[in-house]
Amino acid sequence: MIKEIIATILLLLVFAGALINISCNDKMVYSLEDEVKAAMESAIDGDFDNAKSQLDTAAEHWLSLDGYTHIFIRHSEIDSVTDAFFNLKSTIYEEEAGACEGAYGQLMAHLESIRTMEHIRFGSIF
Repeated sequence: MIKEIIATILLLLVFAGALINISCNDKMVYSLEDEVKAAMESAIDGDFDNAKSQLDTAAEHWLSLDGYTHIFIRHSEIDSVTDAFFNLKSTIYEEEAGACEGAYGQLMAHLESIRTMEHIRFGSIF
């Protein structure tokens, strides 16, 4: 009976850890999305100096999270998001707002993918 109780407690701890990880991941990605969105809005308004600064801050924020991301997120996803950040950065530095749309969409899609892949769904369990 003791073994079953210990196994149940361990399963509950693993489940609680998964929920905490999902919460941390959501907060991280929502914060990054807000920073990128602010940079894109500045670029659309023609304020490219502000957009560059905001996107640089967002990219630095992303890179500073490597202690978390390299443990909990697949490396292929990390590479894709990093590439998308620098792709958007290069289009913003061209100072053409229309050219930024595709790179912005790509980065936001990658961030959304990272956020949703950690969520618990029926299909991810069975």
